[in-house]
Amino acid sequence: MSTDPVYRHLDEHLDEHVQLLREFVQQPSVSVSGEGVADCAELVAEHYRMLGCQEVEVVPTDAFPVVWAYYDAGAPVTLVNYSMYDERPVGDASAWTHDPYGATIEPRGDLPAVMYGRGALVPKGPDIAWLSALRAIKEGAGELPVNIAFLAEGSEIIGSPGYTAVIDRYAERLRGVDGCLYVRAGQNAAGELPVFLGYKAFFTLELKATGRAWGRGPVEDAAHSATRTIVDSPALRLVQALATLFTPDGDIGVPAWTTSLLPAQVPAAERELVDELIRRFPDKQWNTAIPGLATSGLRVYAHDLTGDEVLTRYLYGSSLNIQGVYSGYTGPGSRTYTIPHEATALLDARLLTPQSTDEVIAGLREHLDEAGFPDVQLTVKGAYPASSTPPDAPLVRSFLDAAGRAGGRPVVWPRSGGGGPWSIFNHRFGAPVVFGTGIGTGGNPGGVDEYLVLDGGGKQPGLPEMQRFCVDLITDFAARKGNR
Repeated sequence: MSTDPVYRHLDEHLDEHVQLLREFVQQPSVSVSGEGVADCAELVAEHYRMLGCQEVEVVPTDAFPVVWAYYDAGAPVTLVNYSMYDERPVGDASAWTHDPYGATIEPRGDLPAVMYGRGALVPKGPDIAWLSALRAIKEGAGELPVNIAFLAEGSEIIGSPGYTAVIDRYAERLRGVDGCLYVRAGQNAAGELPVFLGYKAFFTLELKATGRAWGRGPVEDAAHSATRTIVDSPALRLVQALATLFTPDGDIGVPAWTTSLLPAQVPAAERELVDELIRRFPDKQWNTAIPGLATSGLRVYAHDLTGDEVLTRYLYGSSLNIQGVYSGYTGPGSRTYTIPHEATALLDARLLTPQSTDEVIAGLREHLDEAGFPDVQLTVKGAYPASSTPPDAPLVRSFLDAAGRAGGRPVVWPRSGGGGPWSIFNHRFGAPVVFGTGIGTGGNPGGVDEYLVLDGGGKQPGLPEMQRFCVDLITDFAARKGNR
């Protein structure tokens, strides 16, 4: 397939694609609060109709809708496109120098044009680049070279509740898919972009202690704390339950988990990839290399880890984390003194284990019961398996080649410290997964003045380069799979 007419179509319709992105960014989709999410689901569905998908359905879940769509090109190769359309809250709007939902376009430093707005970089800009590239292939080449099943969720930021149920609903349609792909603008200032080949099992969990379930302490409402000498505390009950989940040094203390966790060491099959990462970061400045640490100000690693041990523990360790605890009055001053009648903790776990997600959850419930906390309620908000993709998988090779042709510098990681619902497509259907990376740049995802580069003036890739990368990736993958 010649890509020249496809590129021409992209160039001729660039203004239209920018306008689509503006409309997308101007539509809030904040899953933490629910603001605009339902309306955004309908907008995503319309994007799939514009592509020409023969099936488009907005599927309700326990949280926010998942948009299912299917494009049947009559091709021998099928991709599933995991996607998300929810975004993080704006936060303090007064701290922004641009309207968070204005989709303002203007220069930034020596970059001719960037778009400011919540979701411009993650996830909406890359999604428009991807979909406009697919439309251009149809218009310029006559048809897509692959079939694509789309599953776009609106609850990723809150743990993806309900996504598994939608995959179950379309399981027969997903059998035999040749890969799972989700592109983002993943490059840093040096042009590097990470490619993660594996993910840990990921759980989002809620524990709640209440006076009603415990049979002790306040039941209907808070009691005055002056009565604490004679009234038990559900908040303390929760804290005591949480303490049983950890060892004194902060590691996982749930016996049903610890007996099955894989050791935090490099498997022989992945030694070469890890050694390459170590060579790439010889100064061991892991705060800048490991995702999620750059702005933390971290000075000392857990267990006083140093050198290569930091990378090994990040890649192959398992963790249980307390995201937050809430109970009673937490406002300013001392307006009220209470013994709260309930307390809630939100936790997440990232595990390398042969146990199924059901076994992991059952092990936690068993531990709480045996530790004397059968009344502490356990709610599973998300439970997703681990996954692993070989570096020579056709989808990986096509991604690396397309990124290289676009001037990107892919950095291959054997696995990520995180995990999520995309791993289901590998675990259940055997599909290689390339998730959350791609050509393109921007800044401040989830922060103040989030932006996506539209025109980098030759210094950074912009929207046209993102689109061409998507074209190259799809055409290369179809050809590579067709020749196997």
